[in-house]
Amino acid sequence: MTRDEALSVLGLEPGASRAEISAAHRELAQMLHPDKFGENKRLRTRAEQQMKRINEARDVLLKAAGAGSRGGSASRRKGRVSADSSPEAILFEATARARAAETARLAVVAQLRTMRERRRSMLVMAGVAAIVAFLFLRVRGGLGAMIASISSMVAVWGVVDAVMLSSQVEALKTRSRELLQTRDAARKIAEEAARL
Repeated sequence: MTRDEALSVLGLEPGASRAEISAAHRELAQMLHPDKFGENKRLRTRAEQQMKRINEARDVLLKAAGAGSRGGSASRRKGRVSADSSPEAILFEATARARAAETARLAVVAQLRTMRERRRSMLVMAGVAAIVAFLFLRVRGGLGAMIASISSMVAVWGVVDAVMLSSQVEALKTRSRELLQTRDAARKIAEEAARL
């Protein structure tokens, strides 16, 4: 993973500090953690893949930040930026949360788009298989019966898979809405902190 890709994954701008990298990683990890997707194995698997990318991006950026910036980071850790209630610290944390929420939402939206495309493909496949099954039901002989039987099974499989994908689509829609609300709330806090 390149530095630019890592910045994109974490939703950061070039020149981000170690604290910004850590904050963005923490926020994304909280928002895209596989545990957020409950019993849905497919979504959990995708979330685990996202977590690997997020962790890799953090590692690339922290390695690139080098040892030279560790001194400033250590003093920040000592004072703990998130415990600071100054307007600058609140602005920093809220902005990091808003960026992380937007980055997480975009990842969820990409997954949502993929699931919708798969569902549409399954429904088309089920429809074509149902038509083939109907046409070959009228053909006499073993070949017609076999093709009708296979087509019927494919049609049922397509419908079942489309229904399962529908539940995943709904889960991703819900997660996207939650992330949008988180982003908007964080932006509002950042705007208020900027006014102080």
